[in-house]
Amino acid sequence: MNAPLKLYGRSADDVEVISAHLQDAVAQLGDMAYLADEQRFVLLANRFCWENEGAPMRVRSALQLANVVSIRQKKLNLARREGVVALLAVHFEPDTLPAGEMRLQFAGGGEIRLAVEACEAILEDITAPWVAKARPQHDFEE
Repeated sequence: MNAPLKLYGRSADDVEVISAHLQDAVAQLGDMAYLADEQRFVLLANRFCWENEGAPMRVRSALQLANVVSIRQKKLNLARREGVVALLAVHFEPDTLPAGEMRLQFAGGGEIRLAVEACEAILEDITAPWVAKARPQHDFEE
């Protein structure tokens, strides 16, 4: 197994790398928080270790998004704290640089949009990895 990840993102390209590592992460809605007074959004998730070439593994990871000034959500009931979601992608869409919008896209059409003053993301593994039951698979429409 590789060393624990700690990635920093300050551009749309950086966030795409973070997104690739978070693809198919699963999280409880209660493990997401918008800390308005700190201008920070935090997500704890069980990330699939795509970088591991051996047995399928997962690891508990934290994603922090800074400089957040507002949050909107679609098709997610954040009050359902026990609800489980699968994260598909994270994107930074610049507006008037350095400002823009962070988008977290979830399976089933759920989405969180964060207006940010500047792109700043940190992804960090916070536990030791464990063997996953299966490797995530996606059905593609032809």
